[in-house]
Amino acid sequence: MTVQSPSSIIRTSFLTGTVLCALAVFFCDHPAVQAQEASPLDSAPGSDAAPFNNQTPDKSTKTAAPATPVAPPAATPSLADASRPSLISNGDFSTATIDPSWPDGWPKAKGITWEMENGKHFMRLVSQKPGQMLMLYRVVPLKSEVKGIEISARYRTAGVKSGAQPWFDSRAIFHFTDANGKPVKPDPKGFVFSTKAADWTTVGSRSAVPEGAVRLEMMPCLFQAAAGTLDLAEIRVTPISSEDVEAMNAAAAAEVKKKAGQTAIVNAELALPSKTAELKVSGNKLVTADGAAVWLQGLNVIPLEWSPNGEGGIPWSIHVAIDDWNANVIRLPVMENFWFGRGKSAHAPAGTVTSNDQEAYRAIVDSAVKLAAAKGAYIVLDLHRFLTPDDKCVAFWKDAAARYKNNPAVLFDIFNEPHGTTWEVWQKGGPVEVKQKDGTSKTIQSVGMQALVDAVRGTGAKNIIVAGGLAYAYDLTGILKGYALDDRGGNGIMYATHFYNWHKGWADHFLGVAEKYPVLVGETGASLIKMGFIPAADQEDPNTWTPDMIGLIQKYKLNWTAWSFHPRGGPALVTDLNYTPTPSCGAAIKDALHGKQFELKNMR
Repeated sequence: MTVQSPSSIIRTSFLTGTVLCALAVFFCDHPAVQAQEASPLDSAPGSDAAPFNNQTPDKSTKTAAPATPVAPPAATPSLADASRPSLISNGDFSTATIDPSWPDGWPKAKGITWEMENGKHFMRLVSQKPGQMLMLYRVVPLKSEVKGIEISARYRTAGVKSGAQPWFDSRAIFHFTDANGKPVKPDPKGFVFSTKAADWTTVGSRSAVPEGAVRLEMMPCLFQAAAGTLDLAEIRVTPISSEDVEAMNAAAAAEVKKKAGQTAIVNAELALPSKTAELKVSGNKLVTADGAAVWLQGLNVIPLEWSPNGEGGIPWSIHVAIDDWNANVIRLPVMENFWFGRGKSAHAPAGTVTSNDQEAYRAIVDSAVKLAAAKGAYIVLDLHRFLTPDDKCVAFWKDAAARYKNNPAVLFDIFNEPHGTTWEVWQKGGPVEVKQKDGTSKTIQSVGMQALVDAVRGTGAKNIIVAGGLAYAYDLTGILKGYALDDRGGNGIMYATHFYNWHKGWADHFLGVAEKYPVLVGETGASLIKMGFIPAADQEDPNTWTPDMIGLIQKYKLNWTAWSFHPRGGPALVTDLNYTPTPSCGAAIKDALHGKQFELKNMR
């Protein structure tokens, strides 16, 4: 099936005359489109953009941190710099000489109003009904000497919710055209307006002008959103120097070359046979068939839980995690909606582009498994869900466990972070009361963790199962009080705890269980950037907390996978996708994976 991106549909609409006044309602059939220069995703421990069923999580534990909009390059002067003339007239909406009720050069449309605040004008786009298209359309002439442009906007949003498709949100789309209005590729980089931008925020992108382009079509819009308001205070299009354009082109060429090299390395590794030995539980240890103990130490490689293509970086991240950081295990969070080709994750923030291609998603997971196995390492396949398991989780594990049945490289982390219930319901299932955003409650039915074990074992898969405890997987106390799971004849069950630099009571919550069962610290880490949902005073300085955290893991030989090997999955271990370790936590974790010993001085 041929699919169209939002920008191509808008272009077609203009060329056929169906959108002449910047207003159209139209639909896409599963567009395969990547948002360019999108605002970073909401990030929190475990990438908890929202809990299961979109309920507000326990504020004492986790929720999403505010997103940070993508800004123009740091060297670029601000929008207020009048020394940089814009190519677009009346970009601040301040002049109204033709019609005193409307700014010159901007089209009128129902749902778009001209407003003023603190003496400054701005345009307001308000969704009138779900699925409506609201857009400010302008054509900007480009002189031949303009070789590159920077497009920037000052905006804020309120209540923007994704529409029928996850890319139906608030965004800006641009096209280059020739003198006859025909497209000239490549298009300028667009951007998504962050749904978290309650205050005035700047976003922008830079693009080279392709040969033959003489016009810029500009379309900031509410793109078929379900609801919301987009305010635009200023839009600027400014030329950039030829030197900057050459530098941009050189950087782009270098990036293409780098990606090609990475792909060649990964493809060679994918062709290698598996070297991973099957694991079984023996007491509180993991052992191979010959009885050799295995200590799993590694990293969480994301973002398949929010991005159906992992932002294109999953295989290389795994390569670096194992070869450069010395991990022998990768925890790989996934989402059942993507696995079954149902598009957007229940937890993905607005603006996240998704796909309904389940086989492409599964192929990425397959490649992760093959890469780990070729290096003698392991994959912990994590169903990255919250609150309590339901029938969808059972369906996922029946399918995924059959796919990786008895693969020695794969362990099954059956449910990321249970919370908000009792140990009885955790184990066996039952009613769970869920608080709604409006303050009311509803009751949902949990199938219980044992049902997920049974789903896995029902496929004939003996793979080790990982089961997280309560309190967002922090609390394992119930396991020693009669709520351990029945393995049903498999290779064993390992219990998982997640803890960060605000959790206290380590010994009480999981060390007792570690004396009897193998324990995986499935998530741990810290950041100098305080998490907004935890009182600042409760978040210990990572420089004092991290050495003790690692010392604890090493002293008790706990299996562990630190969170996260991605700059946008807070608390991040890396500052960029060159995998530069964060000084507060990432550097120490990389050292620990290479064998550096840390002393546990203070038990929390």
